[in-house]
Amino acid sequence: MRHPGFWRKNRDRLMLSGLLIAFVSGIFGIGSLFSIGNLKPRTVILPSQQFNSRLAPPPSSTIQIESATKIPNDFAIFDFEVVDRNTMIINHLEPSNSRLQLSLLHLDDNAVKSIATNTDYGVAISPDHKKIIYAQYRAGQVQKTAYEYVVESGERRKLPSDNSYYRVFTGNESYIGQDDLLFKHVDLSQGTSQVIYTHDELMGIFTGPTQGKDSKDTFIVMDVLQVSEDLKQFYMLVMLKDNYAIYRVSLEGAHEVKAYAAMEDIQQFKLLKNGDMLIQGTMNKVQGLYRYRAAQEQYDLLLQGSIWNFELDADESRIAYFYPMDNQNLKNELHIAYLNENKLSSDTVIYRNMDSFINLKWHDDELFAVGSTMDKSEMYRFSFRAW
Repeated sequence: MRHPGFWRKNRDRLMLSGLLIAFVSGIFGIGSLFSIGNLKPRTVILPSQQFNSRLAPPPSSTIQIESATKIPNDFAIFDFEVVDRNTMIINHLEPSNSRLQLSLLHLDDNAVKSIATNTDYGVAISPDHKKIIYAQYRAGQVQKTAYEYVVESGERRKLPSDNSYYRVFTGNESYIGQDDLLFKHVDLSQGTSQVIYTHDELMGIFTGPTQGKDSKDTFIVMDVLQVSEDLKQFYMLVMLKDNYAIYRVSLEGAHEVKAYAAMEDIQQFKLLKNGDMLIQGTMNKVQGLYRYRAAQEQYDLLLQGSIWNFELDADESRIAYFYPMDNQNLKNELHIAYLNENKLSSDTVIYRNMDSFINLKWHDDELFAVGSTMDKSEMYRFSFRAW
């Protein structure tokens, strides 16, 4: 006996089952059409000219900017150091444009906090970025006073008997001070100093006994002093009669002085961890960036041209530099490239039209750059990533 209510009670389930059977049958039916006549599916590669961008990721050597920050200022910046990614110490003109001032610049809110006014040029920062040494001129006097300044707390301590024009740290608690009379090694923790060489002693070494100690053809360049990573020697640049030479001075024992490298002209140098050097200068009338191989006493040209102010990152794999855009060097391109053994690769322009007063600093994976005129400046922070 048939129950008349069976269809009404199970109508929805029966209709859904039928639709599923039809759907599955349709899929298999369509698939069987591709097998007719032994047809095989195939991939069609479209020509790349149809697309404005590449479908494949760029090669592993490509440099890409992850983010960029630009901060304009209504004052000139002449030098700076990076404390962390959001804090810089800048050496800039006071609002009256008459004297130099040392300040903290916070990038997150563009706030400027004065450290000291009427200061000397330059910023010397410890390797751990926790303290700086600066010189401040007394009101109405030519004499200046040196101070140690702790960045986090704002505490400062007067350093007696320091008239240095230029300083470079040899550790977090010591530095080399340099003026027109002598080079000295200062221990901040002990409050002591030791004369390394007097100016006259060095001039006698550089010029030799036949030319005399007062040779007018010899000049020590004071703002390019560099200390080796093991803190056992430092390197100085000397302008001689016919060329420029880099000398190595030991910080141990009798402080041996030895000629290291020489070129027709040297603007800047950076000591590498393996003892080689990058030198911006002129060799055989060819201007450019050279790698000096100390073991072979060999100069390899990495980049030809009138570049400005290069800077290496901490692991010495990337280099940033400025290249002039005009004959007057009023505007510059900012480049970044990978440093290989004997060449630069993936050289990329990351910014153009930066003003003539320029400086560069690396901090971890970020590059800080400043372009400045006499009345304004722009600060840039670039973050990079490599594929």
